[in-house]
Amino acid sequence: MSTENQDLGYTPPPGVIDEAARRDAGLQLGVTQINEQSLRLLARGLATGQHAEAFTRFTSAGDKNFLKYRRLRVWARGRGTGWDEGDLHFYVKAGKDENNFYLYHVPARTTSWEPEVVVDLERWLVLRARIERAWLRGDTAQVYAGCPDATIVPFDSAYVMCDGPYVAHVRNPGTAPPNLAAVQELAAGMLRVDSRVLLDQAELWVDDIRLSDVVQDAGYAGAVDVTLTAADVADVAISVSRRDAHYRQLGEDPSYLTDNAASVAGTVRLDRFLPDRWGIAAPLTVRYAATSSDPFYLAGTDLRGDALAGLRTPQSRAASYSLSLRRTRQARSGLLRTLLDPAALSASYSDGTTRSDLASATSSSYALGLDYNLSPGAVRWGPFRVNPANIRFRTGVAGSEGSRFTYLVPVARDSDTLAAPARSRTKLWRSAGGLDLLPLGGVQLRVDVASQRDLRDYGDSTTIGRLVRQERRTFLGRDVGLETQRSVTTLLNLTPPLAAWLRPRATLATGFFLSRDPNARDPVRDVGDTAGGFHIPAGFGNSRRLELGAQLDARRLGRALFGDSADVVRLFSRLTGPDVSYGRVWTSSYDRAPLTPSLGYQLALVGFSGFREQDGLRAGAAADNHSFNLGGGAELPVGLRVRANYQRLQGITWVLRTDQQVPLHTRGRDWPSATVAWSVAAPRGAIARLLASLTAQVTYRRREAATEQSALGGDSAGAARTQLTERSLTPAVALTWVKGILSSFDAARLKTEQLAAGNLFRSERNQAAGNLVFAFRPPASLARMPRDIRATLRYQETRSTSCLQAAGQAACVPYVDSRQVQAQLTLDTEFPPSLSAGFQMAYLVNDERQTSRKTSQLAITAFVNLSTSVGQIR
Repeated sequence: MSTENQDLGYTPPPGVIDEAARRDAGLQLGVTQINEQSLRLLARGLATGQHAEAFTRFTSAGDKNFLKYRRLRVWARGRGTGWDEGDLHFYVKAGKDENNFYLYHVPARTTSWEPEVVVDLERWLVLRARIERAWLRGDTAQVYAGCPDATIVPFDSAYVMCDGPYVAHVRNPGTAPPNLAAVQELAAGMLRVDSRVLLDQAELWVDDIRLSDVVQDAGYAGAVDVTLTAADVADVAISVSRRDAHYRQLGEDPSYLTDNAASVAGTVRLDRFLPDRWGIAAPLTVRYAATSSDPFYLAGTDLRGDALAGLRTPQSRAASYSLSLRRTRQARSGLLRTLLDPAALSASYSDGTTRSDLASATSSSYALGLDYNLSPGAVRWGPFRVNPANIRFRTGVAGSEGSRFTYLVPVARDSDTLAAPARSRTKLWRSAGGLDLLPLGGVQLRVDVASQRDLRDYGDSTTIGRLVRQERRTFLGRDVGLETQRSVTTLLNLTPPLAAWLRPRATLATGFFLSRDPNARDPVRDVGDTAGGFHIPAGFGNSRRLELGAQLDARRLGRALFGDSADVVRLFSRLTGPDVSYGRVWTSSYDRAPLTPSLGYQLALVGFSGFREQDGLRAGAAADNHSFNLGGGAELPVGLRVRANYQRLQGITWVLRTDQQVPLHTRGRDWPSATVAWSVAAPRGAIARLLASLTAQVTYRRREAATEQSALGGDSAGAARTQLTERSLTPAVALTWVKGILSSFDAARLKTEQLAAGNLFRSERNQAAGNLVFAFRPPASLARMPRDIRATLRYQETRSTSCLQAAGQAACVPYVDSRQVQAQLTLDTEFPPSLSAGFQMAYLVNDERQTSRKTSQLAITAFVNLSTSVGQIR
């Protein structure tokens, strides 16, 4: 209904005039009709207690936050019978859905729009808090005293509280209650409250629903950092910060959460109190941190924190202590230099508590460790080094203990004392060691072993607990628990100096891991015996990587073959980095195994059949992959450079399906794959007056990949095959002109063909872009600029197409045809010392032809950047 409805006698509410809905309507493209309108609502057959309404859901713009305002205002006017007689009330409703909402109802006049309907949002919040308190103390759903009779507010299994014309209706306070912090639905309507007159049709006009009285409570935030240094004896750092509930930056909403934080950290060098001749460093570090939060509104809700007695507010506290001892001065005795100097002791302890609205937890942990790292001088027997180049060892114990309580509601209740905590305990002994051997030049051998043992007592009330107790071991009469983790890694690297022009290399690396879970739910039985013995489930795996390669130094090869022949050596020196390599990788992994693998498997000394199966147990996955790579380049006359690479991959992966290992074959090839580049630093001749440098490059690559997975039983006819072919071409040119003008052009073309399940997918993507960058200074008569204005122009086109050729079909049916064109102009400059500003205009066209949708967008942006810095008080 609008001002054009003269037959209804419509007039706008006071202060409402014909104006656009947006302030920037004058800047929009196209024509916008301006015609003041109101909502007209008609209803027939309304009985007492019934209502009719119109509503809207904020689906596209998202939920609305009403907490930033104090009032909701709306104009309402009745027409016809029922309003002046008191049978009808106007109401406005805000909330989550039809079962969870806030409502305000009031009579409306037929003679004028006045008085304006004004809703105090604070009174809705008070009702919501009263319902929450009633629900927390265990009340059942009901219509509480103070509400109209059941004909107006009937009971419908919801919590309903009223304060005069204000109503709060909550179906379940624990799930999706109404929330003024995230209003999803807004409605306006009429409610019949009496039956004094005969009412055939009711009519209501509604206009200009809006929020007013912005909440302008000031917010504050502050932080203080203090650092104290006591010569070289101690350092102390103190930090305190606070951010209150109403603090926010420009364009942000308040967090409604007061955050407090404090921390203290200090280090004391205890060695300063010891005799200097001891040569010991002993730093003691202590840290303490505490945080707390006081919610003004509970997170994400409209519930006031001070309205709920016994509310659990988030807080945390943590303290840690660490001490380390190490030698800083070399001992005079050779024995002490070997045993004491490389050693270091460390100890730490930490504890803390944390609390949230629905949980609280405490934890503590400790660790004690010994480190030893020795790099002795070489002891040789002829050309051989007979002693290790490095010996390292680490051992330590660590433990932790924690408990966690969880609650159903965010306030403290008497029943919380009956809650049982979830406890966690760990007690571990970790050890690791390794050594490096350099017996000859170009030969390196590295071995590392690590182990973790669980010292915790799991009791004997479960099958797993009894198995753990049986497998515990002792060392020097002490219980050392159960080994739960083990890893063994080795590396053999050979780089023999055969010739100055040839650099061969060989690498053999292995990596074994073992993990046993004493917290597993069920044990496993012997392999192939459903009535066999029980074992703790274990998972283990290994990998072995062999790589052989060689790199050729063509320049030195030319000198070795032809001596000092300058022409031949110069020709050989144009070859850059010819390199060939071959690699083979074995991997396998086992899960829920009842056994520990053999020593040969752990050191990767078995064949591939040993990787696939251990003592009758088949691996969950085992792979044997080969790779071959050949690459090289050449520098040609006139600044041309060529680089080519050939790569071939082939492998087989055995995957466990039920009780069979099914092979998955893979292969791939990259060829041709080459790059040609041309660079001219300073052109000669007349063109040098315009062009300073030129760089051009083009890359072409073709990649093929295929997989074939056999069916169960090895039937090749039922194998699943996929093939992929990619071809890409990427040319690029960059030109630097005189006066600092830069221009560039780049393009990319990618074609893909993928065959899967008999269907062929073809895709093509083409992209081209050009850039022009230059700087200029406008005439002084127009503007005096301290710096040049930088101008950047960019134009880009992109096209992507995809089609599907189904099995048995000759035509490829397109399903993607997307095109995009973008043009952009950017102007920016600097105003020393700290200000920069700019202007950007971009035009974008998107053409989605598969959906017959084409859109264009013009974006104009102006930006200013101000950089500031502050100092420190010392």
